[in-house]
Amino acid sequence: GFGATADRPRAMLRAIQSVIDPSAAHTNALGLVEVLPGKSGDGQFQILGTDMQVLNVTLQPGMKVIAEPGSMMMMHSDIKSGVSFKDCCGRCCSGEACIMAVFENQGESEAVVGLTPNVPAKVIPLDLSTSEAKFRAKNGAFFASMEESKVGFDFECNPITCCFAGQGCVHQSLEGEGLAFMAAMGTVMTKTLAEDEVLVIDTDSLVAWEKTAKLGVRLAVFSQ
Repeated sequence: GFGATADRPRAMLRAIQSVIDPSAAHTNALGLVEVLPGKSGDGQFQILGTDMQVLNVTLQPGMKVIAEPGSMMMMHSDIKSGVSFKDCCGRCCSGEACIMAVFENQGESEAVVGLTPNVPAKVIPLDLSTSEAKFRAKNGAFFASMEESKVGFDFECNPITCCFAGQGCVHQSLEGEGLAFMAAMGTVMTKTLAEDEVLVIDTDSLVAWEKTAKLGVRLAVFSQ
């Protein structure tokens, strides 16, 4: 699952729709929309494969992409690799590597770098500029980003959700501008919640949600 309970409409689905055409996606009875591979409208990136996906990013001269160490699969000869220590403390606390890989196009024309998650996962694109608030995510969900995005962490101070919501006491946070990509295994679905709408999900199925959405728990009721 890819969503959360909320007390007003949120823009999780809009953030994905702005970069991937959802017209061919499948929608279930609860209104959750499957996130499918595809190409961005501006040709800036392309997600390939039905599973264990590959992210191809087209970099203009001087542009950079930041990714998890070990995620590079292929790249143009004009792209130079390096490392970044920026925001290392926040990344470490949120389940990411302290040092990230950086790929910069130092040529005079556009060049492509191919990235793939370090686990057999699907790639989830997010346009951070469409969101009014930062995202919270499962620890280690961040995969790569372009332009300015900050990976940090938030504390969950409610002891009930901390112990029983399946996300622990520290959540990964993601905010900024431009494109960011997360990685998650299995079928990935997203939903924009209407005002006062509640979506009940399994505690292990949540990947990310906007910070303004409210994550809570309730008792499971079994009937004989």
